[in-house]
Amino acid sequence: MAFASRVGLVVLAIVVFGVSATLQDGGTTVANVSRALGATDLKTIQYSGTGFTYAFAQSYRPDSAYPKFHATYSRVIDYDRGLAREEIVRTQFEDPPRGGGGQPLYTEARAAAVVNPNSAWGGGALALTPHGFVKAAANASPTIGSRRVGSRTLTVISFPVRNEYRVEGYVNDQNLIERIDTWTPNPILGDTLIQTTFGDYRMFGNLRFPTRIVQKQGGFPTLEVTITDVRPGAPVNLQAPPSVTPQPARAESQLVAPGVWYLSGSPEPNSQLVELRDYTVLIESSVSEARALANLAEARKLVPNKPVRYHLNTHHHGDHAAGVRAFVAEGVSIITHEMNRRFYEQAVLKNPHTLAPDALSRAPRPVTFVWVNDKYVLTDGSRTLEVYHVPNGHAANLLMSYVPQEKLLIITDIFNDFGEPRPNDPPPGLVSPYYAALGERVRQLKLDVQKIAPSHGRGLVPADMLWKALQGKVQA
Repeated sequence: MAFASRVGLVVLAIVVFGVSATLQDGGTTVANVSRALGATDLKTIQYSGTGFTYAFAQSYRPDSAYPKFHATYSRVIDYDRGLAREEIVRTQFEDPPRGGGGQPLYTEARAAAVVNPNSAWGGGALALTPHGFVKAAANASPTIGSRRVGSRTLTVISFPVRNEYRVEGYVNDQNLIERIDTWTPNPILGDTLIQTTFGDYRMFGNLRFPTRIVQKQGGFPTLEVTITDVRPGAPVNLQAPPSVTPQPARAESQLVAPGVWYLSGSPEPNSQLVELRDYTVLIESSVSEARALANLAEARKLVPNKPVRYHLNTHHHGDHAAGVRAFVAEGVSIITHEMNRRFYEQAVLKNPHTLAPDALSRAPRPVTFVWVNDKYVLTDGSRTLEVYHVPNGHAANLLMSYVPQEKLLIITDIFNDFGEPRPNDPPPGLVSPYYAALGERVRQLKLDVQKIAPSHGRGLVPADMLWKALQGKVQA
């Protein structure tokens, strides 16, 4: 027999027996973990506790942790139907407030979500809980390995979910799951690690459950809770949320001054287009690549004979930087704060986007950045667009822009107009510190502002709304 053929048979035998051993060991390992957790006959559960939650992608600086909030946490799960309801009640922690996430919170902020097997993949997936993980592994074809974590060697159970996402569970010598890793697509960060750790397991009836849960996304915490109440077999009456057909992103233009348009649409935030003699500038990229491309299409329809040369990215938050890569893919130069340099050059532009490839990952191209510190000016001799840094608590790198010919201020997040009072508006007589920062900056620069175009809200509003809010006369 030829040497190559013998090698081929040996390799084939190794592959076949390796797979068989892996499957057998996988089933045994999963069964051992299931017994240790008490997951085998578990149908439903309810658990709750207190701790902290964090506003993902809303950090004060691009290199800092996400904003922190006091939280009460509760969750109910129906494992057989793959349904879960998670509820988090937040109250203010940061003092003074730093970053987004709806800060400052003047009242409790409640958020609840129901997930089902077809929900968007993320930190709330049932496979990212210990008992949900082992149940999912039992119905998969897991592979078993080992990995050094610090001074210990842990068993690693790995399997795919939906043929898209890989989940890895780290199991200790007591057959308890200490950590679960997975990756989710993010339009800014690319393939983003979600890491959930579990500790301080206790017995609740026949069930072992962790009383310490910490979840991180993108390297920073998003949840830290101490579980104080666990009720296996609790009655659960959950209904799957109705299926919603995703609507295409859209941009709808409103002329607010000659050569200046407000681009409302969906999803928010909204954008603005400013025309100069030889080119146009699009302000705000929005929360998705699709909305950024819709904005670009609308800009080219409004001013077909001039290129969109610049995109003004106001700051790094998830709902304001998700379109940056789309603009780069279209050859548009990016104006943004100098503070973003490392984050954009190293993370946003270099992280892999394999789970949800975008236009830039499919056709890479170089990018031109214009880095702003305090002020940057674009002008054609007749129209000027002035870009200023705004010191404030929401985002340390926030940029606003001003069109002096139109006495128009373009701002986001630290001034909004939603048209009606909201539960978290400041009480009468109290001024939001973010509004106060904007008013101070406008006065310092001696800008003659008559109109304001906020990126969140209904559209163009008179500047008098800001001045009244700064006197505590209207809710901000």
